Amino acid sequence: MADRLRSRLFFSFLVFLALASAFIILFLPFDSSTKFFFIILLIIFTLSLLDYRRGFLVFMFLRPTIDMLTNQGLFSLGGLNINIVFSAFMALFALIILINNFRDLREKPLLFLWLIFFAWSVYSLTYSFNITESIKELARYASIIFSLALGATLIKTNDDLTKLIKVIVWSALFPSLIALYQFFTNSGWPENGVNRLYGTMIHPNMLAFYLLLSITLAMFVFLTVKKSRLEAYVYLFLAFFFSFILAFTYTRGAYLALLLIILLVGLFKFRKLLVAAALVFLLFYLSSVSFQDRFNTIFNGDNSGSIAWRWRLYYDGFSYVKEHPVSGYGVGLAEEVIARNRDFRLGATQPHNDYMRLALEGGLVSLSLYSLLIIILIVRFLKFYRLEKRARLRIINIFMFSLACSIYLASFGDNILSDTALEWHFWTLVGALFAVQSLVVKPKDKNEVGSLKQLGKLEAIS
Repeated sequence: MADRLRSRLFFSFLVFLALASAFIILFLPFDSSTKFFFIILLIIFTLSLLDYRRGFLVFMFLRPTIDMLTNQGLFSLGGLNINIVFSAFMALFALIILINNFRDLREKPLLFLWLIFFAWSVYSLTYSFNITESIKELARYASIIFSLALGATLIKTNDDLTKLIKVIVWSALFPSLIALYQFFTNSGWPENGVNRLYGTMIHPNMLAFYLLLSITLAMFVFLTVKKSRLEAYVYLFLAFFFSFILAFTYTRGAYLALLLIILLVGLFKFRKLLVAAALVFLLFYLSSVSFQDRFNTIFNGDNSGSIAWRWRLYYDGFSYVKEHPVSGYGVGLAEEVIARNRDFRLGATQPHNDYMRLALEGGLVSLSLYSLLIIILIVRFLKFYRLEKRARLRIINIFMFSLACSIYLASFGDNILSDTALEWHFWTLVGALFAVQSLVVKPKDKNEVGSLKQLGKLEAIS
């Protein structure tokens, strides 16, 4: 009775607080669309406190969509934008959950390594020449760490993990539909005579690498669901649709990453996938001249192309690293360092290499910590693949291992660490997957061992 009364009082307090906050928002000096966004976010946040897991899944579903609002300024405080506000709500939500459920946090090794990386980034504030930008980047890193922690805390069962996987797949649909509209209306990102699709993201490359995650998971669902179920073919369609959109982002690094994912998954488990993917790729390659031209530039030696431009950028960038090799210049400042030292006529100031970015911002310390994080992550995928007895969980370790290898190799040529939507979803899934697998069922007798083996067989086709 007392628990029920406390629950009602808590619910009443939340409703009162939400209504009061919405009333205050109506009188703030923002435009109508900003007020509407705040009120919707407030409603989601309030409902999330009543059902943590579903609220968290809603946050995950909406995250790729709000990237289109990144450049809409709010207030006049250091260029604060809606994306940052969304991350702030996410951080508050995470703190409330983690304070009350820290004992349930099961994926601590990777989390602690992230926290060490974060602590060094915080220390870089002591010598940063732009505190505002550094704090913004720290807030973004914090949101990624919270994603990992929430995934490891809230996702507790196979069923929860399946829901998270499907939410991540479906979260790519709206950005892809916007990209499809850009395809038919020729309203994408114009570059060298081609119409690059970017959907709700701020750049085509960000959409492309985000779609890698959704394509990988859609393929996983299709290959592990009974083919007699319509659901299997829905996810097959989504995998093809997202691949089509990815193709017309014209992001060559993502092309190679997708091919590597398919190659690794095929070599581990699904040989037929290799043949099917090769045929689909060949058909698409022959049917699209613009795709042929873009793909072929990966292998030609054009000194005026973006690949040659990247090599010149890397050469200059690493010369700046040598000036502060251990500590770097401060978190979040790689672009400013390049802009200050390189002629603006030479092109964009983004590093286009995550490892060079980290070396510029946090020196060899940040680069070493991040590299160690990647190595431990990949080793843990292989470890769980070897030890896991539940078939479906064993298979997803293959897919996540392949995705991780592809993403971190592609990071040598792009700004993948800056793709916050991808980082949120990837690390949430990592935390959830490892946490679910850490719950080992200990059978008491041989009959239960047999039951577990049978369960593993059933999960492979469920």
